[in-house]
Amino acid sequence: MRKVVNRFNFFYGILIISFIILFPSLPAYAQSKPDSVADEVKSKILNHFNHFTIGFYVDTYFNLTLDNVKDTSNLIPFSSNCPVRDQIRINHAAIETYYSAEKVRGKFVLQFGDAPNLLALPETQFIKNIDQANFGFRIVRDLWIDFGYIFNPDGFESSWAIMNQISTVTIGAYFEPGNILGVKLSYKFSDKFNGGIMCGNPYSLAYKKNNHVIGMIFLNYSPFEKLRISYNNNFGHQDQKNTGIDTYLLYNNLIITYKPVKQVLLIGQFDMAAQTHSKMAPDSSKTATMFSGCLQARYTLVEKYSFTARVELFNDPEGFLSGVYFFDGKKSGLFTWGATVGFEYRPVSFGYIRLEYRYLHANDGNKVFYSNQLDRMNILTFTTGVRF
Repeated sequence: MRKVVNRFNFFYGILIISFIILFPSLPAYAQSKPDSVADEVKSKILNHFNHFTIGFYVDTYFNLTLDNVKDTSNLIPFSSNCPVRDQIRINHAAIETYYSAEKVRGKFVLQFGDAPNLLALPETQFIKNIDQANFGFRIVRDLWIDFGYIFNPDGFESSWAIMNQISTVTIGAYFEPGNILGVKLSYKFSDKFNGGIMCGNPYSLAYKKNNHVIGMIFLNYSPFEKLRISYNNNFGHQDQKNTGIDTYLLYNNLIITYKPVKQVLLIGQFDMAAQTHSKMAPDSSKTATMFSGCLQARYTLVEKYSFTARVELFNDPEGFLSGVYFFDGKKSGLFTWGATVGFEYRPVSFGYIRLEYRYLHANDGNKVFYSNQLDRMNILTFTTGVRF
């Protein structure tokens, strides 16, 4: 009996010792599976973040009007940016988020400041703080489809001053179609040629928001490295709701950029638009036309210093974009011409400091400057900004 008890005690002791030895390893074994799952989840999350790019952009400005005229308004007419005179202001403050993967891409850019606040219509205030908000899928190689609030490629000028060589934007650019809320199909035909089509609703101060969808074609061709030719057009129904009049617009935009040598960049742009049922009375049933253009040259003195000059012209004789003006018993649309010279210093690659002088002149009687007092405007503009 004692032998049986001793054997039982021996095996019992072995069991207890084995349990004590195995007990610390049990939690470790049980935890190994959750750890592997967590690592896999972390890896997937980090892999997605590798496709994200986040950036920030801030620019400030100061306009000094040189004409000694008292003005009841501090706003500069037809300004796509830097719109307030004689004050230090923030033009843009933006947060940018981009996602780029093999088959999916997306853009979401929030913006604040004078430019987005003043360029939004009262009925489209909901979209004023969104510069871009879209996503896209790659259908096949080099063929993409994008949806959402999409950048319009019309014009080489941007309301973001850092994207330009001259901070202030031409009057012609002010009247170009704005971003489109819709869909874009784009294709890269070769390293030299790409293009696509878009359709949706345009959002801009000049065109307003209507109840019709417009279409767009854009093409870019670089026959050789130093030359790029871009053609864009917008077409579609333009009348507002319940007007009872069908007006159709065709807006053409041609841009040529040429860099003959490293220090010199030349840019030319020409816009021409035609709209049905838009002539002044008594020929209001006929088609009206407008055209605008500019020439710009930039010379880089040394790596961080550059000088830029620009001349511009805008002519809307029927006023279907710019409105109708009355002078000396006659009606006319808006006609302006002007010249701008600017000097830029880039202390860092992602920042700039600029000083510009701009002269604008309108037709006699347009009187669009200084609260409809003068046909001309002289102005100095100081801008500085960073984008990183």
